[in-house]
Amino acid sequence: MAAVEYTPTSHKAINQVHRLKDRARYDAETIHSILDNNLLAHVGFTLPPGAADEDDWPFVMPMCYGRVDDTVYLHGYVSGRMMKALASDTLPKVCITVSQVDALVVAMSPFHNSMNYKSAVIFGRGRLVDSPEEKDRALEAITNQPFRHADRWNDSRPPNTIDLKSTKVIAVQIERASAKIRTGGVSDDIKDKEDPELLKKHYSGVVPMKTVFGTPEPTPYNIVETPAYLLPEAMNKDS
Repeated sequence: MAAVEYTPTSHKAINQVHRLKDRARYDAETIHSILDNNLLAHVGFTLPPGAADEDDWPFVMPMCYGRVDDTVYLHGYVSGRMMKALASDTLPKVCITVSQVDALVVAMSPFHNSMNYKSAVIFGRGRLVDSPEEKDRALEAITNQPFRHADRWNDSRPPNTIDLKSTKVIAVQIERASAKIRTGGVSDDIKDKEDPELLKKHYSGVVPMKTVFGTPEPTPYNIVETPAYLLPEAMNKDS
């Protein structure tokens, strides 16, 4: 696919980063990379009018997901609240966020504490996937997402009729998006860094953070050898 940019055309654009603009990224390569290298998305949406007994609260749901080109796929039980809301013919608006923490940034002043991180925020509209071919492709992407690009989908029992009938798939094509990334060290005030008493009392520095996969633990009924792609050396290769 050709390179895509989501650069806002107005300071009022929904994906415009207003605070610490130097950390913003709007290119598809960066946004797709953040999506591809993480496991959990938070999906924000509102219920259609009349769908809730109480006030119209917004919902933000943690979900697994998969990406194919510029489309993010979500799946869930057919009668689930989110699936019903996003399958509407009105193509409801959706906001999806994915984030990754790489380090704690510890300053002498708590107001300068921070984190090194990567985050992506995407905006699109929910669309029910009706095509069996697209549904299979989406479920394959969702299944393979956690496995560092290994093909777990084709190394599993194929879904049966009940599996497919009880599952809805929602497609969200990325219309607008932004990423925000912080790297580097501590930004203590110059006065604090030059104050001998403060330097004697308070630590400053960076605490790296890394998520690693451990050794697989087979079920009691498992009788096959652990696939090589599930071993720590494969699962942690790109982390």
